[in-house]
Amino acid sequence: MLSTLLAITFNFILVELLDYSYLPEQDIVIICIITMTVTPLLSWYLIGLFFKIDVMEVEMAKLATIDSLTNTYHRGYFYQKSDAYLSTLSALKQENQSALLVLDLDSLKQINDQFGHAGGDAVLIEFSRILLDVVKKPNMVARLGGDEFVVLFTQTSLEDAQAFAFDILARMRSTTLEFNGQPLSFSASIGVSSFTGDDEQALDAAIKSADSALYDVKRAGRNDVAVYKKNQA
Repeated sequence: MLSTLLAITFNFILVELLDYSYLPEQDIVIICIITMTVTPLLSWYLIGLFFKIDVMEVEMAKLATIDSLTNTYHRGYFYQKSDAYLSTLSALKQENQSALLVLDLDSLKQINDQFGHAGGDAVLIEFSRILLDVVKKPNMVARLGGDEFVVLFTQTSLEDAQAFAFDILARMRSTTLEFNGQPLSFSASIGVSSFTGDDEQALDAAIKSADSALYDVKRAGRNDVAVYKKNQA
């Protein structure tokens, strides 16, 4: 739209503002021919230029919200979207019943040591593909950093979230991943919690609770799911 307006403005300037009446007739004809030739070319150039700018803006917006390796939300954008969701519930005076998963890939450091960072990236990509396949919108998947991810299930019970967690592990166990011709197995530990508050403090507390359950799984041997219990320290 902007490029079209600029092209129209350029034509207007050439045709309406410039006074060639003092020139000989043949010079005016030459100027008109040049104008008719150059103006469409300039219009197409401007259209192409602003199309490129639009594409760049879309890509920049995507980089600001989506983790380029895993195609999941960035940590910051996850909090932004979660806060918007909870604020909407609060404004509509709707009761919140949400659940959270905090997931941590087991032994990613050892995978990196054995297969290099490219091998670790292959695991992260496959793991996030499974997450995005299991978790559908409006639920949210984000990479908190490194090998840790979070899933927010909106209007979902603790029991249903736990079922999703076991589904994720089942899909991981049934996935055959090869890297440079070698089989590469991977697993995850998952903590589950729920919350009813409609502000960022409630979300943060739920993440900490799920994180506590996650470390129970780690201490017990990994590759499992644990639900946070309110009497946990």
